[in-house]
Amino acid sequence: MDTKKRIWTAVRVFAALAVWFGVYRGLVFLVEPLITEKLPETVCSIINAMIIPYGVALPAAYLVIKGMKTAKSGTPLMKPGFANMAKIFVIQSGLSVSAMMPMGIIVKILDIKTPAVTAEQILARPVFYCFLLLVFAPAAEEILFRKLFFDRLMVLGTKPAVLLSAVFFALPHLISQGPAQVFYTFVLGLSFGFITARTRKLWPAMVLHSLSNLYCGIISAVWPQDKPLFLFAYVAVYVLAMPAAAVVLLVLNRRRLMIKDQQGAAC
Repeated sequence: MDTKKRIWTAVRVFAALAVWFGVYRGLVFLVEPLITEKLPETVCSIINAMIIPYGVALPAAYLVIKGMKTAKSGTPLMKPGFANMAKIFVIQSGLSVSAMMPMGIIVKILDIKTPAVTAEQILARPVFYCFLLLVFAPAAEEILFRKLFFDRLMVLGTKPAVLLSAVFFALPHLISQGPAQVFYTFVLGLSFGFITARTRKLWPAMVLHSLSNLYCGIISAVWPQDKPLFLFAYVAVYVLAMPAAAVVLLVLNRRRLMIKDQQGAAC
């Protein structure tokens, strides 16, 4: 594939991302004031977080990339067994938190307000948020980013597809969750793209995505940090133990975790 076609492929997928995010946020902006006082809070959340982004915006994004060539990775196949999934989970968890910490500290110092699901919201509606963060979002987001977008980026080669899909995955979080989340979700995007390329399956990325939302979404949000003992335990796990374990596992498994930049067969 020549340079112009490669650039056009990346631009077209990015355009699909822009359409998805634009339709999603635009409709929420228009619809939310109309339904907030008329419908129950959970129903409003289902419309804003599920139906609009994936029932309406996702099909609109698909129209932008419809007809594009797709490809599968040509990297050596990895079995998504428990050991491999556990190693990748530790690596992605330790590195993603470490990646976001510098920007997170800056955000705290500057007192920048960023949108985020709070412990109060989760505890007020635990069933809804557990379903949203552990089941629906991992499945829907992986279909969008690691299926529709990733398969089309794979015509560029495995490494460019993993990198670009991670960038595209991180960008919307700048607006939806703040600057620190861009670094966090970029590392996660690399992990999800890697496991998708190496296993040629979508469900491992969904599982890792769900575990990440549990680890750094639900558990982190509800962890009581107002008491010294719990704060010390939080720092010990999230800031020290997991990042250290991630580095050790990454070094010990660096050869197994490498991907060869081979382009799969076009579909």
